[in-house]
This record gives sequence, structure tokens and C-alpha cells, in this order.
Amino acid sequence: MRLTLDDEATLCSVEILAEAVEMAFVPGILELRTLRDSLNEALRTRSPAAVRLAYSAFSRVDRDFRDKIAHHALQLAALRRHSAGPMRTGGTPPRGAGRGIDEPRRA
Repeated sequence: MRLTLDDEATLCSVEILAEAVEMAFVPGILELRTLRDSLNEALRTRSPAAVRLAYSAFSRVDRDFRDKIAHHALQLAALRRHSAGPMRTGGTPPRGAGRGIDEPRRA
């Protein structure tokens, strides 16, 4: 039997964190790319092991970037809470609204 993440709150948190990483992403920083990829893998597979890997990747990111990511994640969570729409369980949230000055950057 394969274990999957079915807790909507956990999935929503991972989605928010993935979007926050995109907002703070800087090309060429391996730790950010690893974190982005591991969060996307966790969303794709819903595997507890993938979530643990993403947590490990987050802990290896520079403290300043972790602070920036956390700040963006709190803003995104507040926006979701205010919109109070149904939670999505596939992929990352739609892009665009509430982005601020840190536009996403691709590696």
C-alpha cells in the first residue's frame, strides 16, 4: 500500500510554500532550485518522503532567503484565507495576484 498525503491543509501549505519559493527565486542558487524542485515533486507525488525531502531542502537554504520565502508564504496564506475559496489540490496556485516586487525568476 502506497502512502499519500491526503490532508488538504498540508497540501495547501506545500502549495503556498512552492509559490513563495517562486516569488523569491534567484537563478543560479542551487539550494533554491533544489527546494523548488522538491516542493513540486511533493505536490506531484503527495509522498510523505517527498515532503520530508522538501523540508530538508528548505533547511539548507540561506537564512535570508528562508526569511524572504516565509514572508511571501505568510502573505499568500493571508490572501487564501481572505478569498476563502475551495482549496485546490493539483499543482501550484494561479500566478499573478499579490506578487509584490519579487517577480518569479526561472533557472
